[in-house]
Amino acid sequence: MEIDGNRVVDKESLVENLKSRFRDQAAIPKEQLIDFLKLFYADAKQSTLDWRLHELARDGVLIRTGWGYYALNTRRQFSPSLPKDLRWIGDQIKAELPYTDYCVWDTRVLADFMIQQPMNFIQLVEVERVAVSSTHNLLQNRGAISEHNLGSIYFYEDWMTLSHHIVSTNNPIIIRPLVGEAPLQQEKQYKTASLEKIIVDIIADQDLFYAFQEELAYIIRSAFEKYVINRDKLRRYARRRNKIEKVDYFLFQLPPNYQPYDS
Repeated sequence: MEIDGNRVVDKESLVENLKSRFRDQAAIPKEQLIDFLKLFYADAKQSTLDWRLHELARDGVLIRTGWGYYALNTRRQFSPSLPKDLRWIGDQIKAELPYTDYCVWDTRVLADFMIQQPMNFIQLVEVERVAVSSTHNLLQNRGAISEHNLGSIYFYEDWMTLSHHIVSTNNPIIIRPLVGEAPLQQEKQYKTASLEKIIVDIIADQDLFYAFQEELAYIIRSAFEKYVINRDKLRRYARRRNKIEKVDYFLFQLPPNYQPYDS
């Protein structure tokens, strides 16, 4: 309970009403939430209403999904587990190239969003462009392939040439440049790809991620249903990669309650 002027506000009732009111709405504009809060805090100033909204986000009732948009916290935060070989690679990069920005992830994270499971997966080691050769040499010189039972290591360009000639390699490790300002996330002590980055990449790099193209729309829909996705972050990265039209094409195939509101 708390006092708003001469009124007693039951916060539990507020939260229950909030969940009932917006339960079928995946993206809730701030203006709608402010109008809702006015029903409970009729005499409150705008600054007070903004603070009450901040409290709901701070307490985990709401999640910010983009600039001026929120969602009820009914979905999970994306938190992929990294296999030991990618953790080992991350350790080597941090130890030998400590000032290099990097990202390690693999396509096994997409299995949760698919109907048909791919037979093989690829592992991505993305580093700043100036460090691509150094990273490749580091892993080769350490004897990583034999000592740690890793997949074969390729430069991105070499792998694309081989894959076009239908060369079969199980679970290759592909080193490629990391796009500047790519949305990354920290998993324990390692940098990995956020779900926003993964979605844009599989749309943008169709030749690399060809095994996922038939289920692309289903993958994106499943990702939105299961996890919190920041549309602003996703579309900002899509613009960075000059793929905003392709990304928007898939976003607007989502069910109405998952449609993006921003433009």
